[in-house]
Amino acid sequence: MAIYNIFDYYEREKESSQEASKRGFEEAAYRKIQQNFIPDPSLSKDRFFSALAARFFFFLLLLADILWGIYSLTIFMIKGGLVCLTLGRVPLIRKSCARSYLNTKRSVVCGLALFIALFSPALGIMFSCMYFLMYDKNGVNEVVPTSLKEQFQDIFPSIASSS
Repeated sequence: MAIYNIFDYYEREKESSQEASKRGFEEAAYRKIQQNFIPDPSLSKDRFFSALAARFFFFLLLLADILWGIYSLTIFMIKGGLVCLTLGRVPLIRKSCARSYLNTKRSVVCGLALFIALFSPALGIMFSCMYFLMYDKNGVNEVVPTSLKEQFQDIFPSIASSS
């Protein structure tokens, strides 16, 4: 792997400015160097818009997650009532209730991660990834978007074989 001198451009400009000063063009060379190192004012606008857009989309995902959480909690309560009525003797209802509990738990974790992501996107994503990698590897296949699944599969090849 090649090693690059990141200050090479500055050193070349410095050398050329020294030559220009010898010829009496010191001010012109100095202005040229200053123009190359002035930060572009549009970068701060782009950075602000990017942060605002990311938080807006995390907010939309949070709203969708709240709806998903309400739905899965309602279904879990109904199925939990059925399990209580049948005293847990029907395996199909028990299995369905356990699945509803898992969906409710996933919606809570995703909701917390999205809420945190409103303030710090990297931290929110880290919390959700940590939960799914540590406690719910099957959730990676069911909840995590396809674009992120490839990164998970690079880290944990066992996830790729389970899909």
